[in-house]
Parts: sequence; structure tokens; C-alpha cells
Amino acid sequence: MRSAASRITIRDVAKRAGVSFQTVSLVLNHPERVADETRERVKRAIDALGFVPSMAARSLRSHPTRTLGCIFFGPRASYDNRSFQIQDTYLNNVVQMLTRVADSAGYALLQRNLPDADTDALSEIHHLFAAGRIDGMVAVVGKGSHPILPELERQGFPFVVFGTTNAKYPFVVQANDEATARIVDHLHAGGCRRIAFIGGQRDGHVNDDVNDRLRGFMRAMKQHRMRVDKRWLTAGDWTLASGHRIARELCEDESDRPDALIFASDRMALGALKGLHDLGVRVPDDVAVVGFDNMQYDEFSIPSLTSVHSPIHDMAVAAVKFLLAHIEGKAKLAECQQFFEAPLVVRESTPAVHALPITPASTTPKSRRRSAVL
Repeated sequence: MRSAASRITIRDVAKRAGVSFQTVSLVLNHPERVADETRERVKRAIDALGFVPSMAARSLRSHPTRTLGCIFFGPRASYDNRSFQIQDTYLNNVVQMLTRVADSAGYALLQRNLPDADTDALSEIHHLFAAGRIDGMVAVVGKGSHPILPELERQGFPFVVFGTTNAKYPFVVQANDEATARIVDHLHAGGCRRIAFIGGQRDGHVNDDVNDRLRGFMRAMKQHRMRVDKRWLTAGDWTLASGHRIARELCEDESDRPDALIFASDRMALGALKGLHDLGVRVPDDVAVVGFDNMQYDEFSIPSLTSVHSPIHDMAVAAVKFLLAHIEGKAKLAECQQFFEAPLVVRESTPAVHALPITPASTTPKSRRRSAVL
């Protein structure tokens, strides 16, 4: 990460204000000792440069806030436009897991949803650190190239990227490309040859994780020498309704339909199960269905849904560990970047291939389930 020498420092502020760095330090720590005119001149320099004192380091030395931030960049809207309730189960789980892990480390978690607009988001983050409300932050961005990340680094804010990668910064992410390749391997072993991939996008925005899943799909299809039909590479908008619609569109013609559907989320996959039921298509005998995230309700759909397990808890543990190391000045970039395996949990919506151990996390009675981990 960028060295401290390249960040805006107290000496930069002093030079801008035309005072000594000791005077700037007094303004920051004992403003009552500084004349009003000098104090205002220093404050104007701080605002003009966007300088933020190292609140994390100061708090560790004096009065720690013991609070971490979980910041989502970009709008979060309720699915299906039914209410203002956020129904994004995956991101809600991210918050829950980070809260649990932070609490076990003796920290509280402050969660914020900020706009993609760089100026507005950076201003809010600046306030959170300058006011001493957080010591560091987990940044949840859809793309590793998000312009907010270099700004966070430039300002010297301790942060860890959650859910995507950028080689310049600490990150935790699940291995999405390997997960999708594993799905294709499983479907191929079960006799599927005409496989569709349904990604996710909203308002034209596609996250890195979806592109990674598509990349793994294409690689595995090539390795198994299976043809990729471009008609079967499409995207829903993450809603149940879009999964329902796409399943009907792709599978209505019995003579020309895929024999497996891979969805980028469980929500769309569950909608697809209803769409296939409405068409009279048997799952998995006629068409297999796979989702992503391995939500609890996957066990209770009919048939139960095969899905990729997202290791959110393990990612949260690592994110908090990396962030605390960064706050304490002990972080080494190479040690704060980690990929997590995302295993495939096989249930009834895909062909049975061979006997595998029953999923330990399953709570469904053994006599009424077919669930295994790949």
C-alpha cells in the first residue's frame, strides 16, 4: 500500500497555513491554546487539503473508539419493488457476520450505505474518521477498480476490500471462477451437455464476482469440449421474477432448450424452479438448476436447490483480522489478501452423480434429503 510519506501530513497542512507543524498539532489536540485567527487559518488549510489525522493511531494511544465501519458503496434497493425493505439476503448476511466477528474481537460495527459519487462518499468517510467514530473500515464494492479505493488509500484510511479483488489493497473474496467450474464438472458428470449461464445485473451494473463466475463457466465448458450457445448466456436482475421469466424463455421449446441452468444467485434460481414447474418441466430429469449463496431456504424448495456455499463467516474473520493489523500498523499487504474456496452443496435439483458425505450443516431429516458437498 502507499507509504505514509506520500499521504497528506501535518507538515503539508503547516506549509499551507504558513505556521509550524507544532502549531497544527496544537490546533488538533489543544485548540484552546491557539489564537482564533491562527486556528481558523489552520482549519482552512485542513479543509483545502482534505487532511485527516490518523484517528486510528491516535485512538489506540489515547481513547479508542473500538468501532469498525462496514461501508457499502452504491445504492441498495429492495428487490421486486414491493417495499423499502432491503431483501438482499447475501449482503445482510455480510453485515451479520462482520458484526459477530467484530464483537468477538471487542469492537462494535457501524454500517453505512454510501452513494457511488466519489465526492459525497469521501466526505462522509472523512467525517466518520475525523469525528473518531470508526477506527477502520470494510469496503464492500462491486468492482475492484472502484475509484473510491485509491482515494481511501490517499487519505490514509485503514480499509479492507470485501467480496472482490484489487492487487494494490487488502481483500477477502470467494473463488468464484473455481466455484462455477466445479458446477460445470458436476453437471457434466451427471450427463448435462447443454448448459446455460444466467448472470446478474441491475441498471446495467455487473459486479466483478459475476464476471469471475462467467469466466470459470467458459473455461470449464471448453475443458469438457461442450459448446457454449450464446443464446443461453444471459442475465437476470437478481429478482425471483427474473429467474422465473428466464427459465420460461429458455425452456419453453422442448426441442431446443438447455438441460441445465446455472444462476448467479439462489433468488433467481428459486424463481426458475417455479417457472419450470409452470411449464411442466421436471427438475432435474429434464433440466437441472443450480444457484449461488447456499441460503437456508434452499433445503426447503421443491426440489431442494443445489447451490454454491458462500464462506461469508470465514471471510468476515479474515477481514477483521486484516483490518486490525492495518490499524495497529502491523499489516503486510501480501499477508492480507485471501481467496476462499466456495464448495458446491449438491441437493435434488441436479442429477445424482455418486455417493458423497451428507452436508454437516444440513438440518433436514436424513431420510428426506439428498445433500452432499463437492
